[in-house]
Order: sequence, then C-alpha cells, then structure tokens
Amino acid sequence: MKAKITIIFLLSLLPLLSSAYEKRLADYPIPRNIKGCIKLLDKTMSADEKELIRTLPEDSICKHEKFRNKDADFYETWLMTDSTSKLEKYFVKKEIYKYYQMYETILVSYHRYLNNLKINLKEQKEKYAEKRKAASQEQITTFAKYEKDVYKSDTIDCVYIPMDLDDCCVQLDQLLSEEDKEYIKGLPKEDVLKHLHFGLGMWIRNNWGLWGGSRLQKYLFDISDHPDGMSSIILKYYYDWLNKER
Repeated sequence: MKAKITIIFLLSLLPLLSSAYEKRLADYPIPRNIKGCIKLLDKTMSADEKELIRTLPEDSICKHEKFRNKDADFYETWLMTDSTSKLEKYFVKKEIYKYYQMYETILVSYHRYLNNLKINLKEQKEKYAEKRKAASQEQITTFAKYEKDVYKSDTIDCVYIPMDLDDCCVQLDQLLSEEDKEYIKGLPKEDVLKHLHFGLGMWIRNNWGLWGGSRLQKYLFDISDHPDGMSSIILKYYYDWLNKER
C-alpha cells in the first residue's frame, strides 16, 4: 500500500517535472532568426521577466541590473558558447556584428513584440551603423590629433625622445654606466647587433617610440621603415661614436 502511494505521488510530479524541463532554454535548438528568438523567449521566460521587459523603455533594457551584464540566459546559450551558431551568422548577414548588439537587438525586439509593436530590424541595424560611423570618425580624429602631437613631442611617458642620431648618442651616454659603455665599446663590430638587439635595442624601441610613433621614428623613417631596423641604426651609430669613429 505504501509503495503504491509513493508511485502515485511520483507520477503526480511528472507533469511538473516535464514542464520545468521544457522551460530550460539550453534544451532547445539555437534559433535561426529573430522570430525564432521571440518564440523561444516566450516559452522559457518567466511572467515576471516578461513583464519587466515589456514595461522598461527599450533604450533602458540593457542598462537594467537584470540584463546589463548580459545576464539573460540566451546570451551564452545562443551567441557565445557555440561557434557554429546559425543565429550569429544570421545577425552578421543583417549587418549586426557585435555580440552586445545582437544581445540588445533580441531584447528590444522581444520588448516590441510584447507591446504589439513592429520589430523593425532594419531600423535597429541602422542605429548600430550610425554608431559605428560615429565611432570610426572619432577614432580618425583622435588618431590624427595623437599623430600630430606625438611627432612634435620631445617627451613620451616622461621619457625624453632624441631628435637625431647624435642626440641618441648623448642620451645613451648619460643613461648607461661606464661599465656598460666599456662593454659595448669592446664588442667586435660585427657582433654589436647580436649582443645588443634584445637588450639595449629593445629598450630603445619600446621607450623612444619606435613602435608607436615619435619624432625619432619620423626622423629615421627615411632610412628604415621598421623599429628593428631603426634600433639597429642607432646601436651601430652609438658603437662608432664610442669608438671615436664619428
């Protein structure tokens, strides 16, 4: 009798267990388009979540604490954990390229669906295109200003930038110890780069703006167009300078 009651009780739980199972987002295939997204969100989101998305202003949904850190389950399930996601490819075809933009588009589209509004994916796509254009223009302006400033500056990150090769020698002579200078001076000429390229040469490349831009880089650009070549020129020149060959 006791066993029979237990079986009946377990059987009574099956519909509940089945319902909970059906509502797990990861148990469904990744949707292929925005309509599929809306359909699955409607199946899996709680009534409270739906009401929250419905009532929030659409430009504030992703700023809400519930969603601002991409905390909605579908973000990882649909967009991040599966590199072959057909949904990601669908959004890229629609010219929505960034994951956070896909995430926002899904939430905004669901908000509009819940409010019986047109999804209007084209209008959402154009909003991101405008943002990309503005960001690109800002980047160009910033880079142009940086380029203008950096090639004129005599200091970068509190490090003095030499004007030319003679100035490089003066600065190196001040920076290096007598022991270091004697070591460099005593090297066979053909071995200078072999011994100094990854030590002093690396310091010169990193600190005198040969990678990121500087007045010294600009000065050397007609002789060599690569930081390795530029530092080699400086090292050879300094070696000759130490040995009174300049």
